Amino acid sequence: MKQAILLVLGWLISPALLAQSSPEISVRLSFNAAANRYEVIARAGFSARNFAWGPSQVSVVLPASLADQPLSIRSLLAGSWADNSAVFAPAAAPTADFHGITSQGDKLDLVAGQDYVLFDFGLQPGYVDKVRLYDESKDPNSAQAGMQGGDFRNYMSDIQGNDYLKIDSRVASLLILAIEGNQPVSEADSLKVVAYPNPSVGGKFRLYMKGFAPGETVTVKLTNANGVVLRSFSERVATLAGREIDGSELGGYSVLTVERKDKPERISQKIWFQ
Repeated sequence: MKQAILLVLGWLISPALLAQSSPEISVRLSFNAAANRYEVIARAGFSARNFAWGPSQVSVVLPASLADQPLSIRSLLAGSWADNSAVFAPAAAPTADFHGITSQGDKLDLVAGQDYVLFDFGLQPGYVDKVRLYDESKDPNSAQAGMQGGDFRNYMSDIQGNDYLKIDSRVASLLILAIEGNQPVSEADSLKVVAYPNPSVGGKFRLYMKGFAPGETVTVKLTNANGVVLRSFSERVATLAGREIDGSELGGYSVLTVERKDKPERISQKIWFQ
């Protein structure tokens, strides 16, 4: 009975009590390899029913090499999110683009320790290195050169004006393990090809390609365990990277090899088809 009373009190916790206990809602950016989309995920350190998630902003930082256009946001929780402000390659940070994703908020039932995807978005090349959330400690503020007065600070306020957000601004990783040796993919390599998801569910996969020029044409080969070429095609990196490739007829595992024309590099990786 005592445990039941405590549980009810946890759900009915008041905003005033939350403010006194300095509660936090951590927010991070993650890449969903199966969906090929970036997800903004919130995790509360407390439980509350009908929590008044108020006006909010979560800002995303992208490499300036991507197209200068708003992000296409899919709203999932805490209101309708939209890319309402953007600054591209400002003088204060010429290698980055800044996108302020805002919402007017909505009521949300929170359970401590549970993840909630607030919104997600996709990028044309699929996974892109160096995508992260805005970091107030190192990213330019509204007064710095080229920021056009834009305020990209992350915040969320409840009905009493309390801000709960704690931002994790680490780069969203491509969490794919190479089959050989079960070693994590290293982002230190200057030239890399990664098939994801791997294992491939349903026989479909995409390629993350690092260090290639968009206009470069490469040859992709899929061979079986005996070295027999099952499929071979050539394509420009700009259209190949992030595009879905169907290998459903292959089965088992194959060796994926990317060859560069007139260059010595040949990059290979095992890929499993389920």
